[in-house]
Amino acid sequence: MTNETNDANFIALLTLGDMRLLNIKVPEHLADDPDDAVLGLPRSAALILAERILTIWEVPQGDIAVFLANIADEALSNLLVIYQLLQVLFPRNNSSKYVHTNNKNYDGRTTWQAIQDGESLKIRKYLEHKSLGGGW
Repeated sequence: MTNETNDANFIALLTLGDMRLLNIKVPEHLADDPDDAVLGLPRSAALILAERILTIWEVPQGDIAVFLANIADEALSNLLVIYQLLQVLFPRNNSSKYVHTNNKNYDGRTTWQAIQDGESLKIRKYLEHKSLGGGW
């Protein structure tokens, strides 16, 4: 965990406060840390997790390799948070259905197409609003 979101060794995820609001279990060793502390992963671990997420989302293997080859830290962070937010919003459903369904909020594109087009922050903000902002 790090509070330095621009630390090159870590990819920032959610704050502990956001995790608590979303009813996501905070790691036990961080239970007493303040709400503004940021949970982070080493970049190498974040890339492994991102590959697993894209596989779960049924993204073709060739697309996964191309997408992750030069992914920026912000886009990597957004992808990981998007996955977690989808788990919160759709706990019983397969999130790959959401990822591959055309969506009016992304100009009729699928979520995956919008992510590929560099709009992961837009998607993250939309899903944060839906989950944290009372949109559901």
